[in-house]
Amino acid sequence: MRGQEIVDRLKQVLPLYTDDFSSIVSINSLSRSGSVITANAPSHGLITNDYVVIKGAKEPILLNSITRIDNVATATTSTDHKLSDPSKYASTQLPLFIEISGATPSDYNGVFELVSVPNSTTFTFKILTTPIDATISGNLLLKDFDGYNRLKQITVTDGNNFTYATTNSNLGTPAQGNLSLSSASRINNSSTPDRAESHFVDVSSQSRMYVVLGDKQSYKDGTIATDISANKYSNQDFYLDTQQDFSLFVFIPTTLSTLGGVESDLARSYEQPILKAIANYEFSSFLLDLKYNSTIYVGNTIELYDTAKYVHRFDFSARGRIVSEDTSEFDAGVPLQSIGGSYTSKDLEFLAITR
Repeated sequence: MRGQEIVDRLKQVLPLYTDDFSSIVSINSLSRSGSVITANAPSHGLITNDYVVIKGAKEPILLNSITRIDNVATATTSTDHKLSDPSKYASTQLPLFIEISGATPSDYNGVFELVSVPNSTTFTFKILTTPIDATISGNLLLKDFDGYNRLKQITVTDGNNFTYATTNSNLGTPAQGNLSLSSASRINNSSTPDRAESHFVDVSSQSRMYVVLGDKQSYKDGTIATDISANKYSNQDFYLDTQQDFSLFVFIPTTLSTLGGVESDLARSYEQPILKAIANYEFSSFLLDLKYNSTIYVGNTIELYDTAKYVHRFDFSARGRIVSEDTSEFDAGVPLQSIGGSYTSKDLEFLAITR
């Protein structure tokens, strides 16, 4: 197991649940060409292969027309609007809503209750006012889950732009909405808790997380391998269970706190985001068994509190194994391959020849 692998996993997942260890950067635009999305984010400070979480993007679907009869408007598109038919939902799941922007008159802009979906290019919605038919139809804005948004690994083109891939080459473009990215820049790999503390004091006035690998022990039949009862003979199969422990240390500034209770509650609120990233995940072993077993959550506790910082520790453990193929090969010598001999009629003279 490597501490940096744990750091990378946390950087990939934590921003989906909290921005407390991240830098937030505004994005001016997101546009798609084929399966590549280009982001304009001035002074983003990222490097190629960084993981970021894109947030706030909505997919635009161009509207061809909006007409109205009484308080029901009908909109048409030239491509699939991707809306769900309200009639197929239970009453407890209704109403459904849609969002429109860029239309004229502006009465058609905003969030409206979806009435019906006659086909893939037509839908109707309720409107409380009585505008004329739209002279500019604008766009239907769809919630985007993983086309523009969510976790992405990026390629930097310059200090203001980067690209990333999408599996949906039919996304409407450019994306709309309040666009931003979250980059988990305050998660680090540390050799010891003391080094983590020194680093935090030197560089941070914001919350920060550190990964510290603990002891790795090996066992045979439930006995620690250093015990004499765990010894083995050289011609026996080699098999040891291993246990790798590691901890996450959350550092929170406390310069404005007198009791630390707020910081303690805040640290404990990170339990679920951390579990989403780490618990049950299989990390690399770099042995014949390429992965450790699923990571086990051991628990959490306060580590330190003083007038400058509150530190909380989350403990984990993973089981693995070492097998014969991971060790020095056993040489039992040259095996007997053949026997030759000669004899006379009176006295047996036998010469063994081995090779």
